[in-house]
Amino acid sequence: MDGFDEGFRYEIIEEIGRGGMGVVFRARDRRLGREVALKRLPDHIRNHPKAIELFLREARAAAALNHPNIVTLFDAAQERDTLYITMELLRGSPLQKVLREKGRLSPGTVAKIGGQIAQGLQYAHEQGIVHRDIKTANIFFTDKKVVKIMDFGLAKMVEEVRRSTTVVGGTPYYMAPEQSAGEQVDHRADLYALGVTFFELLTGHVPFSDGDVAFHHRHTPPPHVRDVAPGAPEALAALVEQLLAKRPSQRVRSAGDVVRRLAEIARSAA
Repeated sequence: MDGFDEGFRYEIIEEIGRGGMGVVFRARDRRLGREVALKRLPDHIRNHPKAIELFLREARAAAALNHPNIVTLFDAAQERDTLYITMELLRGSPLQKVLREKGRLSPGTVAKIGGQIAQGLQYAHEQGIVHRDIKTANIFFTDKKVVKIMDFGLAKMVEEVRRSTTVVGGTPYYMAPEQSAGEQVDHRADLYALGVTFFELLTGHVPFSDGDVAFHHRHTPPPHVRDVAPGAPEALAALVEQLLAKRPSQRVRSAGDVVRRLAEIARSAA
């Protein structure tokens, strides 16, 4: 039922989640005796050899990342026709679920959570790795209130599958203008997606959700943060709006700058 042979290294215990990027199981590593989260990627990926190559290369590079705000990736491999990754097993919920339950978060909470996300991105960017798919569904909030970024190394594989088919996989609610246009992207695409994420946490919704969302991200000015979240401090609203600049050169320069500005906002609010 889980798609793995009886002699597979990992003993599948139970399913704990599923989404567009596959099914996640709680599993036990028979060799090391530890529990892990195992994500089995969608079956259709096997029809795209270049996507498989990208997945294995990018995920193994991501496994070298070692930071408290990034989910630790243990392994990325192919078992017969099944692609999978194993990572640290977390207790808590994706930020998307937290937001769905609460509606929106207070500016102070957004600054604290945002600072942790930005610290994880700063570290990854310093290692030359761009996430390319930052969104609330890919950010985990543990029961110890630690924020961890998930799914480093998977976005390039998804983009390759989309390029080789005529199907666009989902509406790009968080996608930077240059990314949705198919242009080369760098760390500033992550910063744009971070801005969308902050906007969503403050207001309860993404800046654009109707019509041609990719067109809006490229051409339509986003709503002013304080128009939809009047309680947001001016400095926080200004940071979000700068992250959402259409031109990469007009955004905040780095995730490190986001960390510093959020720290200043937190100090001024104390």
